[in-house]
Amino acid sequence: MTKTALIALGVLTAMMLSWLPAGAEEPVVLTGTWVGTWWMGKYEEPVELQLSQANTGLVGRVTLWGYPRSGATGTVAPVQASVQGSVEGPRVRLSWTTPEQGQFWVELTIQSPDTLFGLGGAERISTGFELRRTQ
Repeated sequence: MTKTALIALGVLTAMMLSWLPAGAEEPVVLTGTWVGTWWMGKYEEPVELQLSQANTGLVGRVTLWGYPRSGATGTVAPVQASVQGSVEGPRVRLSWTTPEQGQFWVELTIQSPDTLFGLGGAERISTGFELRRTQ
């Protein structure tokens, strides 16, 4: 093979490789225990999230350790609720029902395989969330 033919073959090979689809990144599996904080303004409390993932579906349980209760000012108590949601790329959407606020939603961003950060809310309440995987 001549030098020109080898160069042409190299260029053709490089062009063909550039047309191949890029390898897809492995999706992050969110199954496990996540702990962190959730906050409303200056109010900040611990949260724990147990998740199981099947494909893009998520189910689990959330514990809001210092959930504000109506009635007596400053009254807080832990609240547990079943969680359902989905993951699409770097976005995680979760929802659950709380006893006093009703439907609660959270939209998180996967910042790393072990870190989630985002916002949530219920009707007129907006909250922030930061979670780290422990297991």
